Amino acid sequence: MNGHLWAMVRVELMLLARSPAVLLSAVVLPFAVLLLLMLFIGFSFPTLEFGAMPGVRVIDRLLAEMAGTVAASVGITVLATHVADLRGRGTLRLLGRVPSGAGRYVAAHAVAAGLLVAGSVALFTGVTFLLYGPPRSWHPLGMAGAALAVTYCAFSTGLLLGGLRMPPAGARVAATLCFVLLFAGSGLGVPREGWKGVAPWFYEITTYNPLAQLNDFVFHASLGRLSETWPAVAGLVVAAAVVNVVTRRVFDWDGRP
Repeated sequence: MNGHLWAMVRVELMLLARSPAVLLSAVVLPFAVLLLLMLFIGFSFPTLEFGAMPGVRVIDRLLAEMAGTVAASVGITVLATHVADLRGRGTLRLLGRVPSGAGRYVAAHAVAAGLLVAGSVALFTGVTFLLYGPPRSWHPLGMAGAALAVTYCAFSTGLLLGGLRMPPAGARVAATLCFVLLFAGSGLGVPREGWKGVAPWFYEITTYNPLAQLNDFVFHASLGRLSETWPAVAGLVVAAAVVNVVTRRVFDWDGRP
């Protein structure tokens, strides 16, 4: 990483650190979901055996679920809001006229988003390991690689939404609505297998939800296995690459006049 790019990454991280959205998405969200589930289901539920896989605890499944969810929240909500705000103030106008500047800007945001997701997942993992102990089987590199795929898909979506020619408030609403729909349709933080016996109709919805497919991919990767959802994940990664091409053509660097 050259000096100019690293300098831009540090600036973006400092700007993002001041945003309440980052605190909510990267720190509060996973712990809030865990606390709400314990309040509604019971404080002993994290240590219960995950019914779909003997030897796997509910907290092990939830850890992967939150890794994917945080990646989606940071990549879509935080990034889209941040980019739209900068664009609306005209801050990106000069970068858009310099090809190398535009490329560095996008790369800096990608690295910053990845670091935020990594920090959030590391924090949540450390706390859950401290409280409940590590899983019997855990493959951190596999989980990290799968979470990176989720981050890429979410980053591509957030960059597109943040760069569209619309007011920052519109981008903020669009990004928030996009994440809320994905989160709700993925099971509201509850591992989607938990809905199979309670609400089969809702479980069917999760089979078509992109975030649910990505989270399942992260979970199986954390166990060193390949999820059955890998074709859907591969399709989403290809779709994200197409979105990148579209973003390059429609990104509004000029912002407001």
